[in-house]
Amino acid sequence: MSKTIEKKLWATLWVTALLLSASGATSDAPPEAAFTLQLLHISDADGSDSTALNSVANLSGMIQKFRAQYPQQTLTVSSGDNYIPGPRFNAANDSSLTAALGVAEVGRADIAFLNAMGVQASAIGNHELDLGTKQFADMIKPSGAWSGARFPYLAYNVDFAADSEVASLKLANGGKAAEQSGKLTGWTVVDVGGQKIGVIGASSPVFANITSPGKLQFMPVLTTSDVDVAGLASAIQRGVDEMTAAGINKVVLLAHMQTLAIEKDLAQRLKNVDIIVAGGSNTLLSDANDVLRTGDKSAGDYPYQTKDAAGQPTVVVNVDADYKYLGRFMAPFDDKGVLIPQRFDNKLSGAWVASETDDSAGGVTVSGLVVQVRDAIKAVLKTKDGNVFGKTSEFLEGRRAAVRNEETNFGNLTADANLWYAKLLDPTVQISLKNGGGIRSEIGEVMVPPGATTAAVLTAPKANAEAKRQAGEVSQLAVETALKFNNKLWAFSVTAAQLKSLLEHGVAVLGSQGRFPQVGGMSFSYDPSRTAQTLDANFSVSTVGERIRSLKVGSDVVVQNGALVGDAQRTFRMVTLNFLAEGTNTAAGGGDGYPFPATADFANLVKLDTTMTDATSGGAASTSTATLGSEQDAFMKYLKSQFGTTAFGVKDTPAAQDLRIQNLSQRSDTVLN
Repeated sequence: MSKTIEKKLWATLWVTALLLSASGATSDAPPEAAFTLQLLHISDADGSDSTALNSVANLSGMIQKFRAQYPQQTLTVSSGDNYIPGPRFNAANDSSLTAALGVAEVGRADIAFLNAMGVQASAIGNHELDLGTKQFADMIKPSGAWSGARFPYLAYNVDFAADSEVASLKLANGGKAAEQSGKLTGWTVVDVGGQKIGVIGASSPVFANITSPGKLQFMPVLTTSDVDVAGLASAIQRGVDEMTAAGINKVVLLAHMQTLAIEKDLAQRLKNVDIIVAGGSNTLLSDANDVLRTGDKSAGDYPYQTKDAAGQPTVVVNVDADYKYLGRFMAPFDDKGVLIPQRFDNKLSGAWVASETDDSAGGVTVSGLVVQVRDAIKAVLKTKDGNVFGKTSEFLEGRRAAVRNEETNFGNLTADANLWYAKLLDPTVQISLKNGGGIRSEIGEVMVPPGATTAAVLTAPKANAEAKRQAGEVSQLAVETALKFNNKLWAFSVTAAQLKSLLEHGVAVLGSQGRFPQVGGMSFSYDPSRTAQTLDANFSVSTVGERIRSLKVGSDVVVQNGALVGDAQRTFRMVTLNFLAEGTNTAAGGGDGYPFPATADFANLVKLDTTMTDATSGGAASTSTATLGSEQDAFMKYLKSQFGTTAFGVKDTPAAQDLRIQNLSQRSDTVLN
């Protein structure tokens, strides 16, 4: 019998009844199941946006149908990579998603899908950390009308306390999953029909190389490109032993190991783990009854069966990515919590294919919230991801850990765009200053192929066929996501002394600070070992900084060997963000603490948002979708003007090769050469 949901409507009987031996069974027949767990599992929604969006509704219906058949026996989990930065991820930032999400923000649509499906626990995948730990925390914790993740994320072999961005979300091991929404822990307990199911998570130590884990510490420490599987098993076993000591005899491990071979290896090294749900390898396991999508091939039996380190039965399960399949494992346990392999049923267990063309295929009732969010995302992608303003052949580095610590090609590009834009109105503007914290995401793709253990591959934006956007084209959606705050642009004059002071502030506190500058029209070097500038409560300089060692505007040397050169009161016209110039305090000081004077004291202030017109900003031919005088408007028009035909092609460079912002702990000073 083919395994399609239409042909499984008879499967409303108890699995244990289906598995009973025929009458007259001999005395050596396997024991009857004391409890049968229905495990539903997904992972790796990190490939094709179109496949995931077209499949998610029908898959949500399958979950609801299967759960309704066994309401007291079902556990629903994910083994991680529940989202990936890209167009689908970014589209959740659109205001049209507010009704469905409570608060629109990048990535939240994917979390909303999991919430609607009733996911009860998830492992942490590498893509959860692609944009850093703060972004991860912001997505899963509640905030205002945003519910956050209604389930915990698990990783026993990760020290969450080591990273301040997520440390506040950490809970002690052994709590109840139903009470741990939006939290982080090593293992949790799910009550399924009165049975305590222990669920433990593990993330691969290779995350240190393939994603942006901040200060998270993974055990065991990765010393080569290969994972120390024995050390990893030892780390996980400690958590399993905690569960068994607490009286839990049914254990599920959510293991995001990137390669199925490691999860299979772990199965034989661990004791008292009954089921391992694999993740990160996009591997399709199936059985002879499973219907596969055209072109898909099975990589092995579902489930993979073996014996653990104590000689007890254990299994590994996995299905392919992007909601194409729902994994379903009917796990019969004896009265001691040991699996009974002889009573496995491959008619019910296996990879259940989801339809991309019919939400209700198989007679399922889909989640209304999933459909609402899915349709809103599709509408945003069709409209905004198909509206193109320019091209890039390179990944535009806008990730938090980069733009808040060093010069990046995206930082340069957006600073140059602001300068170009301001010059259209005022040709005397010479320099551009903005904060790295105002850049909210990259433009491009962070690619970690399934099973990869080396660094992520960074590429220009992939094509979006449904939006009719070609590879390398930069869309309205990408710009709005990356420059989300859409600050207004202001131009005014600063003295040489003020300019040095502003840059001293930008590098006074290092380590992923939003104040870190991105600049245009000038270059400077700084020495982080020297005295940092400090300010008093009134934004007045209390300690004069000594970190800026060289500074040049065009050919004008402003600072040499840490000292101002020439007339300290000579002026330069600067364009910057109103947030930095004004912030929320018009008396003195600006956003991110920048020591600007009181707004009334700006010399020759021009607010581009009130003075810029379509004519002065390039005319109708370069019309953007953003407000005149804003940062998005500047970037869109700059791209269209400069890179509408010929793609931007400047690669991002490591700090040791940066030229505009030279960190002297990383390289020698060549600013004045």
